[in-house]
Amino acid sequence: MISFGFLTIRKHQEHEYATEMAKRASLYGIEMYRFTPLSIDPLTEKVNGEKFSHELQSWVSCMFDIPTFIYDRCFYHSDSRSKRSKPIVQWMKKRPDLIFLGNGFSSKWELYENLRVHPILSPYTVKTWRITSVHDVIEALKSNKNIILKPETGSQGKGMYCLKQTKHSLEIESTSKDIQMIKSKAELKAWAEKHLCSQSYICQPLLPLKNKYGQPFDLRLFLQKDEHGQWKERGRGIRIGEKETFIANVSSGATIISFKEWMNQIPEPKQVLINDGIDTIVTLLPSYLDETLSPLFEIGLDIGITDEGAVWILDINSKPGRKIVLETSPHEAENLYHAPLRYCRFLSEGVEVR
Repeated sequence: MISFGFLTIRKHQEHEYATEMAKRASLYGIEMYRFTPLSIDPLTEKVNGEKFSHELQSWVSCMFDIPTFIYDRCFYHSDSRSKRSKPIVQWMKKRPDLIFLGNGFSSKWELYENLRVHPILSPYTVKTWRITSVHDVIEALKSNKNIILKPETGSQGKGMYCLKQTKHSLEIESTSKDIQMIKSKAELKAWAEKHLCSQSYICQPLLPLKNKYGQPFDLRLFLQKDEHGQWKERGRGIRIGEKETFIANVSSGATIISFKEWMNQIPEPKQVLINDGIDTIVTLLPSYLDETLSPLFEIGLDIGITDEGAVWILDINSKPGRKIVLETSPHEAENLYHAPLRYCRFLSEGVEVR
């Protein structure tokens, strides 16, 4: 049997997803486990986690070796558990006897550096700066009236800030909707030292990506590899954020409508332009990332679309959520449970499984 581990920061994270997957694991000759990085004994390297019992159709606590194949669903934040877990996962990824379904990205800056040199994808890439000091923020504001700061290793839209220049001050809004008015360089310096010292950030211009109601929106595409290691699109949907906010993440309260429904409101000539840009990105991007950074299993691709029909790559997430697929393409739900197992089976071919 192939040993397959579902790895999360906290116990029972994504419980329903892991359980539905585990119920189908025996169809592929797979024994499924779930565990956290902190459940690994550093001396014995044994794991105190859970194994799915096909007889009981439930999870059972047990000790086991670290599974050969690992589906990494760890999301890191600023809490102590995340900080202790991350180096353990990095250690696991360096072990030649362990195979991760996807290795993820080291940072958003690495992604940008990679995309901006691609002859076809670079025009779709938003100009990005690395922020390491308040001086970098000031220089970015000199070039752009409004900017967005994103944590270099962030996800789910957390920890982002929107900086807007008004006539007499600088307005800083967080994703938690807190707004602070800055009226001097000294105040900006104090704000930056407080908020930007704990992690690295990138900066991008605030693009005009709002609908006629003043709501921010973007297109999320969910891509996965199939049982042959080929990229497939599972679903796409438009995420619409709350009015007067600057992001459209589902975790921040965005609603979802189907891409087809949204496109039906767009004039046909502009539809052709938009579809051409999206098709170019979807065709080239996944395989390019595989070749130049690290092999991936799935991608959440966020695309911005302006009133003129210009298409921009806003973000790429190697650990995407599945809500877009479940709400816009519910017929794909079963595939979501099978896909990691099928890809694990694909990876196991030619590999000596212990």
